[in-house]
Amino acid sequence: MSAPRVSRPSWRALLGRCLLNVATPAWMAVDLFIVFAGTLMGQRAFVWWHPNTSLLIDYKLWLVNLALGCSVVLAGMMFGLYERNTLWHRGRIVARGLLTILFAMVATFICVQVFMYSEISRRTAAFAIIFYLAAATGVRLLAHRAVRHVHHGLLLLGHGTATSLLLRAIQHGRVPGYRLHGVVSHAPDRHGKSIRGIPVLGGLQSLPQFVSDLHVNEIILAEGTQHLAEYQAAALACLRMGCRVTTETTFFEAAFGEVPVAHITPSWFLSADLRGQREEHATIKRVFDICCAMIGLALTLPFWPLIALIIRLQDGGPAFYSQQRIGHGGRVFTLHKFRTMSADAERNGCTWAVSNDPRVTTFGRWLRLSRLDELPQLWNILRGDMSMVGPRPERPDVVDVLSNAIPYYQERHLIKPGLTGWAQINYRYGSSIGDARRKLQYDLYYIKHISLELDLIILLRTFGTFLSGAR
Repeated sequence: MSAPRVSRPSWRALLGRCLLNVATPAWMAVDLFIVFAGTLMGQRAFVWWHPNTSLLIDYKLWLVNLALGCSVVLAGMMFGLYERNTLWHRGRIVARGLLTILFAMVATFICVQVFMYSEISRRTAAFAIIFYLAAATGVRLLAHRAVRHVHHGLLLLGHGTATSLLLRAIQHGRVPGYRLHGVVSHAPDRHGKSIRGIPVLGGLQSLPQFVSDLHVNEIILAEGTQHLAEYQAAALACLRMGCRVTTETTFFEAAFGEVPVAHITPSWFLSADLRGQREEHATIKRVFDICCAMIGLALTLPFWPLIALIIRLQDGGPAFYSQQRIGHGGRVFTLHKFRTMSADAERNGCTWAVSNDPRVTTFGRWLRLSRLDELPQLWNILRGDMSMVGPRPERPDVVDVLSNAIPYYQERHLIKPGLTGWAQINYRYGSSIGDARRKLQYDLYYIKHISLELDLIILLRTFGTFLSGAR
């Protein structure tokens, strides 16, 4: 069965690929340039009483510029403006750009007024906001127009345990920027047929021709075939032709930021080279945790008595709630939180929290929405029971149930649990075994890719979630 020819990528597609590969610091530099240009033009156009000197040597203006520029970059990280996937969605570009500049202006106003004892013209500030929204959002919307023409050619080599899951995700548009041309299989009985509507193009001997004719950029090697000599030889031939070759699990990780837990084996853990197991990384992370916890306590401790008083006044129960949780290596520790449920919420035993749980008090619902109920866990972090970032700690009885229902659930205890985590910022509040399985997939991704840079991104995104009111 011969493969149809397709046209070469258009200039828009080539431009889109370049834009998708632009590094985050470059986008930050673009935002800084737009911010500086907006404030300089606003100052020149609307502040007519300004001394007739060059704005380039006005150090007060540049201090304000620096504060605003840093605030924009920080807010952009918090609200996900610099995430690669943002360029695929016009709605995200507009919403995240608006959140970024609004937060940046508020932060800059506070910084300028409180710490610099200076001020910025309201006309200049208004012009800077409008200019940033028009220019920065406009640049990204133009990038979006080019990015949507990107379609990396894909071929699936073989058929494995995760193939159906991957095909379904690609067909439903969950992997933007890819076009799956078909499957190449060594099994003759599959030739000319289809798998979930994707054609089986032919055998391995025709693979180089398919790669050339279809302008394939990437080959996905199905799980279970990567140890077969004929598939290995075919994959190496694709590498020599300039194709990227990955396994189904690796492609899934890169595309979704999670690990398909139902389709991995113990060899995944043995070959992952988990950085969290290295002593030097654990030491650096511990220092990072202590510094963050102390800063968090210094900033929030003055509000603890007020929160505790409101909880007490609401129903007369205790302000704090303590519960046994499973930590690093399966060790049991006592976790502390502000109480958000009624005092007799667990009179019939522990049950999973659900959406709009009637046991949650009015003030407790706000505490959960703002994540302020988690503040006492800063003490757990100082004690060494938890980390700032990691998997969510669960109760021993819940762990027993989930370990029997979900493979490799115990492996989330390879590192310390966290106040926040990759799963918490990427998935909703879990209330079922299915939710727990999905969150485990995010946890395993974090365990494999753990780093201080990723921790910082998660913390900033968590703060952005807090400001936007999502849970």
